[in-house]
Amino acid sequence: MSDLLPPNATELERAIAEAAGDIQNVPITIREIWDPATCPTNVLPWLAWAFSVEDWNEDWSELQKRETIRTAIAVQQHKGTIGAVREALASLGIDLRIQEWFNQVPAGEPYTFRIWLESEQTPVTNVGIDQVLTIVERLKSLRSHLDRVLVRTTTRSRARVATAANLGEQITVNQFDARPIVTNELAFVVG
Repeated sequence: MSDLLPPNATELERAIAEAAGDIQNVPITIREIWDPATCPTNVLPWLAWAFSVEDWNEDWSELQKRETIRTAIAVQQHKGTIGAVREALASLGIDLRIQEWFNQVPAGEPYTFRIWLESEQTPVTNVGIDQVLTIVERLKSLRSHLDRVLVRTTTRSRARVATAANLGEQITVNQFDARPIVTNELAFVVG
């Protein structure tokens, strides 16, 4: 590398120039780093920080981390709405239904809402509910209050059914009663 530093450059400036001199050999482009789909896994926490992801958990799967980063801007734009809550929880793979006070029968207390967590095949744990409550509290409208959380878990399985058909006929033979058969024999001769 050609030395473009002035003769009076400090030792720190020379060290920085030497370290940065090999930057063109770094295989990752800036475009790849700023894209949640192509960002290297070890850089995802910093990308999440750059996208203002407030809830980050190292225990999440890689797919959950990438989805959370991907939806972060939309969540920030709609913060304080039900849409932001839905979007943030959907990025973690959590299905839910939100019912506001005016949609409840009978109508609930003003500015309250309920959440139904819908889980298929896997039970909802206390840790999962705590995580949902944290996200909901951060993203909901400030005037709204969570009334209750209801959990509905469904499981699907194949029904094992067996059938058998048994066809037969039952014949009962009673004692034969021999009665005389009476016939009238008349013969007409015409002639």
